[in-house]
Amino acid sequence: MPSARRVRWARFRTTVVSLVACAILITLCYLLTGGTLFQRKARIYLYAPDATGIGPGSPVRVDGIGVGKVDSVSLAPPSGDPNRMVRVTVSLETGHLREIPIDSWAQFNAETMVGDRFVDVSSGSSPQRVPPNGEIVYRAQPELMNNLDLQQFDRQLRAMEAVLTDIEQGRGRVGQFMVGTAMYDDTRRRLAVVENAIRRARNSTDTVGRVLYDDAQYARIRNLLVGFDQALARIESGAGSAGTLLRDSAQYDRLQTAAVNLRESAEKIRAGSLMASDQAYLDWNRRLAQWIERVDVINASPAMISAHGYEELNGAAAEFRDIVREFRGNPKKFLRLGLF
Repeated sequence: MPSARRVRWARFRTTVVSLVACAILITLCYLLTGGTLFQRKARIYLYAPDATGIGPGSPVRVDGIGVGKVDSVSLAPPSGDPNRMVRVTVSLETGHLREIPIDSWAQFNAETMVGDRFVDVSSGSSPQRVPPNGEIVYRAQPELMNNLDLQQFDRQLRAMEAVLTDIEQGRGRVGQFMVGTAMYDDTRRRLAVVENAIRRARNSTDTVGRVLYDDAQYARIRNLLVGFDQALARIESGAGSAGTLLRDSAQYDRLQTAAVNLRESAEKIRAGSLMASDQAYLDWNRRLAQWIERVDVINASPAMISAHGYEELNGAAAEFRDIVREFRGNPKKFLRLGLF
């Protein structure tokens, strides 16, 4: 029969093992629940026309971030509103309520076409937050078949079928490229032309080859560059008019002095009475008008209008010319004195 000491030791070991097992179990439960086992929970409600694909345990996400799960899905109390037939109870941590504005809305989404559905909450912009046991507005997603234009879809399918038929029968550039050999042969011909051009360029007897391999072109270009370099060197050394202008400051000083004098003259003219005084301008304008009137009077005189006056002047000029010619030819003729 075991002693009382061994019995107490066995009871102590059993108690310690049980406590350690309970601690491990609690730790595992805490870790498996994401550290939210002992956190306070809050409930909010969502009313929808149906909850197909949504059940207890379905994820709840706010802007793509998981905040809780669906606690239950049940029929809503009769209200006569077809959009409030099902009540979805969402369980989430109390701290996440601060992340959901009161004007947020929810939809039922799925990550893939055949994946499990979840409650997708989109945040609003209101400064107020959803209170515990509050409600989130549900917005139904538009059905794909309701927005799909079947006639347009049929036209697109027919157009795609026509394109595929053209490709299969070798029509069009894509069809020729996929089925026929015409495009391939054309590409080969173009590559052959390019290859022949490169060969001619490598041949020193061809025109392009002579340009590339003959030293004459290189010599001409080099002579042009050398001449240009020499001209720059002469200018830099001060030779020639350009070099003198660049190296000697006398011409620059003369040009500057002439520019200053021209500017002073312009300033003097600008400051003169003719440019500054309106009276001087009016006097010159009046004198010019008088000169124009005198010229008009001369032009209107009979001597300028009548041909007789012009002929008399022309005859007098001709006689004067003949006298001058005779005087130059025989001056003595005009030096004789006549005695009466």
